[in-house]
Amino acid sequence: MGEKRKFIRFDVLLDAICRRKGFLNRFKINNFCREGVGVLSDEALDRGENVEIEMMIPGDNIPIIFEGQIAWTSSSSKEGSSHKSGAKFKKINSEDRGRMLEHIYKKWIMVKKENE
Repeated sequence: MGEKRKFIRFDVLLDAICRRKGFLNRFKINNFCREGVGVLSDEALDRGENVEIEMMIPGDNIPIIFEGQIAWTSSSSKEGSSHKSGAKFKKINSEDRGRMLEHIYKKWIMVKKENE
């Protein structure tokens, strides 16, 4: 049975920092949708855990910082990191969300043009 998603996910690969339990962890954001982001990490994140994530959009010098909650997690080594998780947005500035969408839209347009 296939996975049912409410929103389209857009693939990205962005470096990020996660603040959790008083520590900083580096990981990758591998997708973005209206409700949150996909995370690739070397360390397991706990379902229900609250996190603060800071990421940079290429070509932009202002970080995007948002609060999230880990909605799901699984172990996998397919994409170079041992853990995959999903972080649901709890608090994100609308301007920051717009900057993320603009970055994704630009990438999507470039891919469409290459495929034409």
